[in-house]
Amino acid sequence: MFINILKNQLRLGLRNKSNIFWTLMFPIILGTLFYVTFGGIYDEYNSEAIKTAVVFESDNETTNNNIKTYLESLEMNDHKMLDIIYTDYETALDMLKDDEKVNGIISVHETGKLSLDINSNGVLSTIQENITTIYNQNVELIEKVSKEHPEKLMDVLKGVMSRVSYINTHAMGGDNKDPFISYFYNLIAMAAMFAALNSVRIGNNCQANMSKVGARTNAAPVNRMVFQAAGFIASYIVQTLIVFVAITYLMFGLKIDFGGEKLFVYITTAFASLVGTSLGFFVGNIGSFEMEKKEGILVGITLTGCALSGLMYGDMKAIITENVPIINKINPAAVISDSYYSLNMFGTSGRYTEAVMYMLILSAVFIVLAIVMGRRNHYDSI
Repeated sequence: MFINILKNQLRLGLRNKSNIFWTLMFPIILGTLFYVTFGGIYDEYNSEAIKTAVVFESDNETTNNNIKTYLESLEMNDHKMLDIIYTDYETALDMLKDDEKVNGIISVHETGKLSLDINSNGVLSTIQENITTIYNQNVELIEKVSKEHPEKLMDVLKGVMSRVSYINTHAMGGDNKDPFISYFYNLIAMAAMFAALNSVRIGNNCQANMSKVGARTNAAPVNRMVFQAAGFIASYIVQTLIVFVAITYLMFGLKIDFGGEKLFVYITTAFASLVGTSLGFFVGNIGSFEMEKKEGILVGITLTGCALSGLMYGDMKAIITENVPIINKINPAAVISDSYYSLNMFGTSGRYTEAVMYMLILSAVFIVLAIVMGRRNHYDSI
């Protein structure tokens, strides 16, 4: 019985033309537009040194010389990353006001750490921010080890030096350094979240007071949970395959480099599709709303989450991180896009693992809540 229900649900999912459009054709169309709009923009920048003013606020000559060596040694694709102008802070501010003179100001403080002043959050500013962030992380690591485990200081210093070498060789440690790739990460996040539009029907079709299908389901000699489980699995299979087709088009059709191992890109996509499918499954089991209202709720959740994650405005996630970071921690779309970013920049490291664990836990919560809500529905007569 379970297999028969699964087959029927698979056919229903594949016949849902509206859902296929939103999860397949819409990402393909929008991805093509992104490619036409953003393709090649970053390549125009990465061969040019970034005009940067450097201000020394520290009197420690050793620290200043070390930082000077660090900044001047950075390279990207065999080109110097920074075109450095050493000056005082007031002069640097005047130069920053004229974007053609410098793109940012790196200040060297008494603590040995760096800070960055910029006018905008464009491509060049992102590169400068990465440079200062990585350097400060190294300083904090050395300070912490020297205080807590001084016997390991030499090993840490060797690790830091290899890390700097890695930065020079691989240009900030990622396979794809193009910041515009975040738009494609968010595009796939949206496609995965739209999986909810397919799975929402599963819970709705188990409510006898919502549709004729629901009435027949409750009257049939089939356990309602068996029907829901088969429907959920079928919906997940269909949606994962659809999103796989979309991401395959982006990677192999448009030659979009998502970064990281392609196998893990697909695995991450499968986790992302699970989040969307479980979300729709949960909403479908809530209350006695009409199907159209439930779909409207899901569209609102998806578009709002993707907007906050940076689908419409690339710097939105950075703005939220600076002002209300908790939103990016709980926003499914932001976590999905961050999992692709982490895979690209850091591989399957702690940050990527955290994103995957969040997706799995969130999916489990949605599924459990959907089951609880579904079991609460009882009818005196059908």
